Amino acid sequence: MLKFELQKILGRPSGKAALVVLAAAILLTTFFACNVRYVDQAGQTHTGPAAARQLRQQQKTWAGVLDEAMLRQVLQTHQEVQASPEAQSEDVTRQNMAYHQMQAYEVLRDLINQAYASDFQTYDYFTIDTVTPDQAPAFYPNRVRLLQDWLAENPDRFSPAQADYLVAQYQALEAPFSVDYVTGWQQFYDYAPTVSMLTCLIACFLVAGIFSQEGTLRAEAVFFATRHGRGRGTGAKIGAGLLLLTLLYWWAFLVFAGLTLGLLGADGGSCPVQVIHWKSFYSLTLAQGGLLIALGGWLGTVVLGLVTMAVSAKTGSVALAAILPFALLFLPALLLNSEHALVSQILGLLPDQLLQLNRVFTYFNLYQAGDAVAGACPLLFALYVPLALVLIPLLYQSYRRKSLR
Repeated sequence: MLKFELQKILGRPSGKAALVVLAAAILLTTFFACNVRYVDQAGQTHTGPAAARQLRQQQKTWAGVLDEAMLRQVLQTHQEVQASPEAQSEDVTRQNMAYHQMQAYEVLRDLINQAYASDFQTYDYFTIDTVTPDQAPAFYPNRVRLLQDWLAENPDRFSPAQADYLVAQYQALEAPFSVDYVTGWQQFYDYAPTVSMLTCLIACFLVAGIFSQEGTLRAEAVFFATRHGRGRGTGAKIGAGLLLLTLLYWWAFLVFAGLTLGLLGADGGSCPVQVIHWKSFYSLTLAQGGLLIALGGWLGTVVLGLVTMAVSAKTGSVALAAILPFALLFLPALLLNSEHALVSQILGLLPDQLLQLNRVFTYFNLYQAGDAVAGACPLLFALYVPLALVLIPLLYQSYRRKSLR
């Protein structure tokens, strides 16, 4: 029965076309993710995996523990590069030759720009130009100080317990931490939400017809009249849907992750997520964050797929069931700029957040119960794992007891 249900889904022209579209979309997304830029010694720009290998080799020279000695060294090196004839030249090619030297410590430059920013919400690419080696000891303390100053300037934004929680999380970051070439992880983090959302939409489109197909073909009476129609038949439909959602998601995601990290390099997986998301208050390594992104995308796909199947079973409408995931994924984006605290908290726990956990790592969405405070990331898993487990028997009972009119 399970195999038959899968054949009905994937055997249709629309099902085959959806798989082709998904494969093309994943490969195209991976292509853009691997389109890394590298400037050589002559000031010429190169792109692609070969450029990434050159960039990796150059940035590896600055891999290690980001302590005061390394900070002083990179600040001194930057001053020397800035004073070079190439950097002072008005010729673009000569300026690119100077940038060739700067790109070796591009990761460190970004961290320094944020650590020595004028305030918590300001970023200036040229901040490093004003920082001297003698200011190196303030690197880690500045991260906490800027947060504390921002919280003091916005006392109504968080409760005292939430503010204390954020400061404690910042102070808990192990310092000094390690840095490395992390372009592979950077591209993975940037493009993973696109892969998860595309896969989710295609997968939900495919499962939208599982429960409504008999109604469309006017075969429900035959289906429910069979010996195992309401029992094993319904179970086979749910099983086929879950299997399709799972296999399709992991195929797409693993192809993307394997190609991206394989071609660009997975170096830096043990570095803290703050190397990419400086302001994040989560204590995660890049590899741990990547695993959460993968699991979150799968959980979000399963939950939205189950909701899609439930709507399909209840209404008998393929169109309504197929449209629902689009609404759940894209309508919240219209309210993202809302300044209302309650709206922001609700948006932070919607299922679309599971498909873009890399952004959740950067959001200050906090939830409080008594004196206990937690970020959105663990709550999303705590909320939607039980929900998925509850939806499965509810869907089974709903369709099993469906009456014909």
